[in-house]
Amino acid sequence: MIVKQISKNIYLIKFKTRNDLTSTLLRFQEHYESPKFKGKIFTLEEYKKWYIKNSPKGIKTGKFTYYKDWSGFNIPSHILQPFYRGLFNPLTEAEKSILHVFNKIRNKKFYIIGVYGDVDKSILKHEIAHGMYYSNNNYHKEVNAVLKKMDSIAVKQIIKYFKKNAGYHKDVYLDEIHAYTLTEKGLLKKRGVDVHRILNTRKELLQLFKKYSSR
Repeated sequence: MIVKQISKNIYLIKFKTRNDLTSTLLRFQEHYESPKFKGKIFTLEEYKKWYIKNSPKGIKTGKFTYYKDWSGFNIPSHILQPFYRGLFNPLTEAEKSILHVFNKIRNKKFYIIGVYGDVDKSILKHEIAHGMYYSNNNYHKEVNAVLKKMDSIAVKQIIKYFKKNAGYHKDVYLDEIHAYTLTEKGLLKKRGVDVHRILNTRKELLQLFKKYSSR
């Protein structure tokens, strides 16, 4: 596990394998944005049972496929607090390692993004966009202004995909629409989104990303 500060308030954690990434960050990530477990205290076994019954691959195979389903993670610092307070005990050794890394700055506002191996540039860009949306107020405001003008049919199509994917709570839809529109045009097309409806929004978001990431 390699930790690198890539901006004033954004930290990148790079893991050797996808399994290392997903198994380490699962409970942090799902406490943040799971449609079922956001804001709740839960065990890994509780999450596994739910995910098998509600994720597309879990429904299809009857198996827990989470560790192979996801390849990028994004976690705001306040999500770590219940873990520090012992509410998620017993912690795994991997979870303890995350808390140890950020212990000295645990009371500050920052953002964690996680990737693995020779990460695809679009995945890294997707997660950095989340970090900027959380940590840069100007970027946040300008992105929201762009999304307000977004084609309503495309928005509904993207949210429909989110709901089927069992990955996101409604509270993070706006941030995810921003990141997916910015970096996942091909995936959205495969998932039934009319990407022609998002091209203008995507162009504006790319301009904003370039403007703020260059700083």
